[in-house]
Amino acid sequence: MSSADDVLAAGRALQGVLRMRAEAGDEACCLSAETVATFRENGFFRVLQPHGFGGLERPAVTLFRLQGLLAEADMSAGWVLANMGVVSFHLALFDPQAQADVWGASPDAILSSSNMPGGRLEAAAGGGYRLSGRWRFSSGVDHADWLVLGALREVDGVPQAGACVVPRADVGIVSDWDVAGLRGTGSHAVTVAQACVPAHRFLAHEDRFHARTPGTAINGGPLYRLPLPQLLFRAISTASLGGLRGMLTAFLAANGERTSMMAQRIAEDPHVQDLCARVDADLAAMWQVLEGDLAEMTAAAERVEEVPLARRRVFRLNATRVADRCFDHAAGLLRAAGASALYRGSPLLRFFNDMLAARQHAANQYELHARNDGAALFGRAGEDMLL
Repeated sequence: MSSADDVLAAGRALQGVLRMRAEAGDEACCLSAETVATFRENGFFRVLQPHGFGGLERPAVTLFRLQGLLAEADMSAGWVLANMGVVSFHLALFDPQAQADVWGASPDAILSSSNMPGGRLEAAAGGGYRLSGRWRFSSGVDHADWLVLGALREVDGVPQAGACVVPRADVGIVSDWDVAGLRGTGSHAVTVAQACVPAHRFLAHEDRFHARTPGTAINGGPLYRLPLPQLLFRAISTASLGGLRGMLTAFLAANGERTSMMAQRIAEDPHVQDLCARVDADLAAMWQVLEGDLAEMTAAAERVEEVPLARRRVFRLNATRVADRCFDHAAGLLRAAGASALYRGSPLLRFFNDMLAARQHAANQYELHARNDGAALFGRAGEDMLL
């Protein structure tokens, strides 16, 4: 499989299977091994992986379109696919030796992550570092071969944030992901105790922000000039677009012929008609903004130009508001569906709970970014490397 169209066609073909497996994934708090194997076989995890290491190196929008398709059937599947897929992009910015460590033996190796700075790096006597720490919310970690984990090291006595590449063998999984929604993501906590991290497996956030990453010396395509945080935020928010589309589809199917307690057809209720029309239109608008923002960033990358920080602030806020907007619509659909949607096993309730969980993610707390961006409009911007 090589083209974006092939990848998206494969994703669309899997929707039926993913719907059937969604409940089992919720019960297990993990995607099935069969689902992950199918994703590997179809190259889903390699969409943003460099050509030089066996990847497809497709435009970033391909990953998010694929995520939306999968999330229409099972939000957890879409969430895991995009979050692990963006880690492949992140690895492409690391020293080439780190990329060879992961993909040299198998281009199908996949990575999970936790970007919170939960680790501490201490200089090792023979070079490199010793890493210890605990991180929460590493989606898909049960299936990962490697992890990228946020950590702090000291440089001239000052803490410096960055990320480390760590083999799965050095990581302990804390099976604590027992939650209300997105259960199938298996976003468990992880621990590391005194693992050896060679220097080439660390990348400082500052170097990434200033586009001086060693990986771009060999991965010179425009894809790898995109700002990583912009992809991370979209990996966290775009599943809600697919989930809301899936919920609307399920709502229409369930209520096309159903009558209310007042013997009125639900499909003839003007309130319900208005609600469904607004959901449909808002989905189209949010997708248009997402794809337009990515197109603007991609065009700048192709011209080898920096996207101004003011525009990147707008792009980030556009992404981080998505989950909240989708959840509001999900609440409206659940209310309109009545008590029948409350039963366990209801696809409407599953989508609602998944969108609730997505809204709770720190990256989707858009108010913080809005305050920072508003301060920038007044000329009072502080340091912000999450752009």
